[in-house]
Amino acid sequence: MTVLRTAHSPAGPGVSAWPGRALICLMLCLIFYLGSNPAFASDPLTVAKPFGPGGTDLDPARGSNGWYSSEAGITETLFALDFDMQLIPWLASGFNNLSPVSWQIRLRDNVFFHNKAPLSAVAVKNNFDSLIDEKSDRFNKRIQSLLDIKTVTVTDLHTLTIETRHPNAGFIYNLTSPETGIIDLSAQTLAGTGPFQLTKVVPNQKTIVAAFPEYWGGEPGIEQAELFVIKNPVSRMLAFESGRIDIATNFPELDALRLMKQGNGARAKIIRRPTARLCFFFVRVKDGPLADPHLRTALNYAIDRNQILESVLGGIGGQAGGSIFPWVMPWCNTALAPYACAPEKAAALLDDAGIKDLDGDGIREKDGRPLHLEMWTYETRAALKPTLELIKFQLSKVGIDAGIRVTKKGSPINQAMQQGRVHLNLQMWNTAPQGDPDAFLSDVFMTHARSNVMGYANPELDHILQAAKTCFDQAERARLYNRAQQIIHDENPVIVLFHKSMITAMSGKVRGYRIHPAEKYLLTRTIGKE
Repeated sequence: MTVLRTAHSPAGPGVSAWPGRALICLMLCLIFYLGSNPAFASDPLTVAKPFGPGGTDLDPARGSNGWYSSEAGITETLFALDFDMQLIPWLASGFNNLSPVSWQIRLRDNVFFHNKAPLSAVAVKNNFDSLIDEKSDRFNKRIQSLLDIKTVTVTDLHTLTIETRHPNAGFIYNLTSPETGIIDLSAQTLAGTGPFQLTKVVPNQKTIVAAFPEYWGGEPGIEQAELFVIKNPVSRMLAFESGRIDIATNFPELDALRLMKQGNGARAKIIRRPTARLCFFFVRVKDGPLADPHLRTALNYAIDRNQILESVLGGIGGQAGGSIFPWVMPWCNTALAPYACAPEKAAALLDDAGIKDLDGDGIREKDGRPLHLEMWTYETRAALKPTLELIKFQLSKVGIDAGIRVTKKGSPINQAMQQGRVHLNLQMWNTAPQGDPDAFLSDVFMTHARSNVMGYANPELDHILQAAKTCFDQAERARLYNRAQQIIHDENPVIVLFHKSMITAMSGKVRGYRIHPAEKYLLTRTIGKE
């Protein structure tokens, strides 16, 4: 296998020096995806997680299926992220950046789909052509926007060249997106290349997979796995403690603490790992009370992040955030510290801005009216509602009144915020699912961006983000993204609260399972069960 790289490097920190780093990167890939060769476990591995497919079609191009098929070890992408969020080859053996818009990709030899058909450059081309063709039933608007592909050309059996419409230094990172999982489009049933092949899907209940003995990375360590969808965290906890479940992801923090204190490590083990998921407020800065930057800064000082972490997450479920990116991501601006809780400083800022309690009722007035903020969140992530309730209490201590509302999902909140009816919109997003900083920054913070529900506009930031996206010099790109994070930290179009850690409960019989910071990979070839 060869890993190719030229001077037009799209890399983030730690993946630019090829071929000097070729051997290291290739070894990481082998360690992550190959490992030792465990023997089959006889009984199925059972996993409980909060989300799963709503239908029987697990084609990665459709909806959230790519995430589910990637978690289940069914589909694989050309490139992946290792456990340090560094880019590594997967179905590809390497790439060569021919120009700012041209990428030559070499595929691994001896890779087979689950129907035994060989992986080829033609099969990969067919996948990407179907993703970007608006007339195709596999057309994926998000992926076409992300990849910006113009043409895909086959050079030989295992080599293809992808040309993009515009320069994008993060293009190879974007090929780690689960929606780009490669399948055999000629197969009658879903045929990926992963260590496990799909057996059955019961919508909103479970996915069953079986080992694929001809997997290119070696024989999997378990014969069968069942991934159950258990949305309620308490139900997941009970299923695990009853012994029905071997691995329970997104385990409730307080229950995890209880199990840790019991010290029954032989039967159950609690593991935790920081992820790229961020808990933050969208802040309506275009109009309304939070158009005042002094008030936004005061909010930051009024919020006690450590109290949230201790009370809501049991002291084990997250870390207070300064940058929008966590420290586990190579692009994080580590110079940015979380805002300290300083109610007296918040009060002074409000006083200086003329936002004072003039009638002595405990609520400050702004422009002659009581200062009231509408704070909304959604119910699908357990930590959001108690976080919002605690922040309401914290803001009341500095004279800010707040109303809270919890909806079933996030999209109604975004619409209400764009209409100016919501001032603070509490969300929990994976900020770097592809490992590259561009997608989240450009999608949220650029003027008129799709997810810019804040009404935020900063011409300097727009210029920086556009320059960074087309910059192929690693050091300069890192400098640009550090500056972008600094601007966001100072102007507060979002308020960063904490970076979420994933808590997982695992049976003492499970071997070889690790939490991945990008939350894309769950079942790997190395996972085993005694």
